[in-house]
Amino acid sequence: MWDPTFRDPDITPRWVEPLAWDADGALYHLWSEGRELWLGRSTDQGRTWDRWPVAHDDDRVFYPYLVGRGPGELAATWFSGRAESLRVHVARIDVGPGAPQVNESVLFQPDSWTQQRIRNPAGEYVPVAFLTDGGLAVVTPIQDVQGNRWGFSWWRVGKP
Repeated sequence: MWDPTFRDPDITPRWVEPLAWDADGALYHLWSEGRELWLGRSTDQGRTWDRWPVAHDDDRVFYPYLVGRGPGELAATWFSGRAESLRVHVARIDVGPGAPQVNESVLFQPDSWTQQRIRNPAGEYVPVAFLTDGGLAVVTPIQDVQGNRWGFSWWRVGKP
C-alpha cells in the first residue's frame, strides 16, 4: 500500500505517516507517493482499507498531516516543491459514499529558511485544527537565521 521509496529521504522527506479517526470510528491514513497524496480509510479497525488519490502536484508532496472531526470530516496539510517553489497546502476532505471531496485552500509559502536563505519546511509538519465557524487554523514555523526571527505564524483558512 505504501510507496517503495519510503526509506529514501532524498526522494520523499518523511517522519511519520498520520492517522486520524472520525466521529464514526473510521480510521484514516494520509501518505505521499512522489507527486501524489493518498488517503486510506478502514471501517474495521485496520483489517481492510479503501484508498484514493486526493491530490497531485507538479513537484513532490511530503510531510502530510491529518485530523478528523465529524463523520467523514477531515482536515489535511502537506508541502510540495523545494526552495523557492515550496508551498503549504491546506484542505478539507469530506468522505462519504464514493470518492472523497477535497476542497483545497489558496496555497502559501512558509516563512522558514536555511542559513543560506533557501526556503524550507524547517523539518516541521503543519498542524491543522477545525474552528467553530467551519474554517481551519494552521500554524507554520518562522525560522530565519539571517533576519534573527523565530517563532510561529498562525493562519486562518476557509470560511470567514
